[in-house]
Amino acid sequence: MTERCARDLELDKVLSMVKAFSLSDNGKKAISGGLFTSDIETINRRAERIESIIERLVRDEVHLSSFVSIQPLFDDYEAGVPDFDGQDIYSLSDYVSSLKTLARFEMDENLCDQPLSDLGAEIGTALNPDGSVKETHPLLRPLFMALDNERSNRHSYTVSLMGEKSALFQSHEAVFRNHRVVLPVKREKRSELAGYVQGSSASGGTLFIEPFELVELNNRVSLAEDEIVKMKRKILSDFSMRIRRIIPQLRQSVDYVTDFDIHYSFACFIRKTKSSRTVFSSSIDIKDARHPLLGESAVPVSLHVDENVRVVVLSGANAGGKTVTMKTVALFVILSQICGFAPFSEGSSLILFNNVFTDIGDGQSITENYSTFSSHMANIASICRQSDERSLVLLDEIGSGTDPSEGAALTDSLLDYFKKKGSLLFITSHYAQVKMHAYSDSGMMNASMEFDESTDMPTFRVIQGLPGESHAISTARKMGLPAEVIKNARSNIDSSSSVSQLIASLNGKSRSLDRKITELALEKKHYEKLSACLEEERDRLEKEILRYRKTEGTELDRWLKDARKRLEKLVMDVSTGHLTKEKTRAVKEFIKEAETKKKENDRSVSVIEEKRRSAVRCGYRPGDEVLCGTFSRRGVILSDLGKGRYQVSIDAMRITLNAEDLMPAPSEKKAAVSSFQGAAKRPELTLDLRGKTLEEAVKAVDDEIEACLLHSLSSFSIIHGYGNGVLSQGLHAHLKTVAAVKDYYFANPDDGGMGKTYVLLG
Repeated sequence: MTERCARDLELDKVLSMVKAFSLSDNGKKAISGGLFTSDIETINRRAERIESIIERLVRDEVHLSSFVSIQPLFDDYEAGVPDFDGQDIYSLSDYVSSLKTLARFEMDENLCDQPLSDLGAEIGTALNPDGSVKETHPLLRPLFMALDNERSNRHSYTVSLMGEKSALFQSHEAVFRNHRVVLPVKREKRSELAGYVQGSSASGGTLFIEPFELVELNNRVSLAEDEIVKMKRKILSDFSMRIRRIIPQLRQSVDYVTDFDIHYSFACFIRKTKSSRTVFSSSIDIKDARHPLLGESAVPVSLHVDENVRVVVLSGANAGGKTVTMKTVALFVILSQICGFAPFSEGSSLILFNNVFTDIGDGQSITENYSTFSSHMANIASICRQSDERSLVLLDEIGSGTDPSEGAALTDSLLDYFKKKGSLLFITSHYAQVKMHAYSDSGMMNASMEFDESTDMPTFRVIQGLPGESHAISTARKMGLPAEVIKNARSNIDSSSSVSQLIASLNGKSRSLDRKITELALEKKHYEKLSACLEEERDRLEKEILRYRKTEGTELDRWLKDARKRLEKLVMDVSTGHLTKEKTRAVKEFIKEAETKKKENDRSVSVIEEKRRSAVRCGYRPGDEVLCGTFSRRGVILSDLGKGRYQVSIDAMRITLNAEDLMPAPSEKKAAVSSFQGAAKRPELTLDLRGKTLEEAVKAVDDEIEACLLHSLSSFSIIHGYGNGVLSQGLHAHLKTVAAVKDYYFANPDDGGMGKTYVLLG
């Protein structure tokens, strides 16, 4: 990726948004266009690391702190400086403190081992932030006590001497000169006090004399002060020596922090911009993309480019939308090949490119003496030489600085060139000839920016497959050009020589297709709803048939018992001679017919039960509603016990049933609640709190917990969505404080991931 490309796409501005979340100077420096790569393994590895960081950030268990730079320690080490600066030593204490927090976040104790942790703590205890040794240091305490003792002796001597010979002194207080205590003696009394003269007052009337006895006392104080200075140097020297031993370990640590900081910064950026994981494929399918520099005010861009299309011509009103769309596609390619994410909706896909080239803006360097057109051509010539079949190329309004016919011909030729080379080309153009050229080639695609003619304003929505009109006259009218000029301009347009009529016709067809698509979508929803109702009715009928069959079988059992009793009576009658052989034969045939009927009934029941077993082989999940046993009592799955056995809640009871004794329950219409029933609602098992405020969500969760406890349920789930994390973080913080909550955790990726939380009650 060239500097020109990064500048055209304003990549530095976007990366500055990422750097705003960085925790270290090294991390900020490492976030650059140099991270762009076409190695899919590297991209996936980065994306997976970012996803793991986002998951921990959502849990909000550890708050990371920024890292101070310890680079001066490395510089002094390389320079052979024997003792490090105290302030640089103290910075290591701050660094280790942040590293310990990161180790908890990463759940990696080896990231900050005990010796390093102890050293950081010792430095923080021993030194002030300015790098000076604290006077409370254990090694300094006896030295300060000795200094205080010497100062006390000196003070006692001066007070005693000045009290005894007060007439010699100009004042009753000793003074400091050259860091030594001296006495203010009147000049005329100089001969009465033996000692060294250390100076005089400005007027000369006072001499500052250090008596011989005071010299020794001052010396003792100085020596005591020197001992303290030496000890401070020794403390700093000892710290320096210990730091020098672990310089390699610290370098590895800084490398780890830098790498983490890159991923962490992108993770925060991804959460802020609501970005999604990029899918790399052979086509481009961007859904609801928002350029990060435009923020929420941006109109979402959606664009699909089939794998057989190598050229996309963007046309339409000149209101910036074409260039923004082109820049958005290229920027998202770059972001995706840096971190694996981009600010578009989930399911969007991009092509993996080796490089990206652009020619947007005037392209003229202040050191060059080319015309604008010459500068464009020089840059495009360079792109032609460097691009290949895995290049994304963006060109903006080629030929705008030269003759229109020549510019259009040159543009057409470049479209053919890049198509043949296999590069994917995005180009903006107003030339009708270029639009027609793209329209007639299956390997090229027109796309336009929608323009609302009723308001003379662009909507910034991308319309695929259709070229766009420039709407220059409409824009000029809106900008206030005289009506006469506008009228004459319209009359001067030779509609037969333009593609305006073609574009208008295509736009009309597009709107007609949009209406058809909408109608079909509504019709599809209607039939889907009808199909669901029919499926529900089919399940209900099968359940009724099964219940009827079982009931019928029970009636047959009773009938057979009665029939056997009658047969026994008939046998008795036979033994007494009151029954004929014909009657006995008729009774036996009747019994045989009844037994045959029961076997047929049993087979029918078995067929239905087999259907039911087949329907539930995929298993039930906690929270599923089921019909239990012969009487089809409604219950709720609490847990999967394995081997086809489930714990089920039926009213206030918990029982264990086999899968064969269960059937999926149809949706149940809510019955009116009688006035004599309790106020507590039935548990919903799955709370959908999307769109609610945090206060509303917390209230709903508390009500659900109460309902579950009253109905002896031990779990439920919450759908809170991803969003900006406020709802999930707030709910997790609340769940921590609820005594009835045993545990809570995010759902599996196939069941909602970090947009859903399971809650276990204990």
